[in-house]
Amino acid sequence: MSHFLWLECAGGRLWQAMFHGIWTEPSTTEEGRQKNIRRGSKLKHEEKNPCLKEHDMSFKCLEESSYNRNACGEYFENYKKCKEFWGNVRSERRRAGIVPHLPPAEERDKIKAEYLENRRRKYQQQQQQEQQ
Repeated sequence: MSHFLWLECAGGRLWQAMFHGIWTEPSTTEEGRQKNIRRGSKLKHEEKNPCLKEHDMSFKCLEESSYNRNACGEYFENYKKCKEFWGNVRSERRRAGIVPHLPPAEERDKIKAEYLENRRRKYQQQQQQEQQ
């Protein structure tokens, strides 16, 4: 689901801003409305949203639990951690001058594997230090 924000710009015109960064002028025709919907649906594409699987799992849980949010807490937490992880990756790449800031889908598995390996090493080092 896309969220919109209406902003007043220079000249008193209202513009519609989608939270994911695509700016569109409000449509006055059915063709324009459909174009805006297609733009908004780009967020459903895994290339733009690395946490699409977690997002879909959260909504599936809600549907299966008759929208009982308490029953889906683990799914929400998983989605939140995914967004946080990829947000950090995006920030680090931006600071390092790496473009695109969000890695392509084919590179993400490698990045996740490296991250998990580094965490495993740190954990093992901590365990060894505690034993000494």
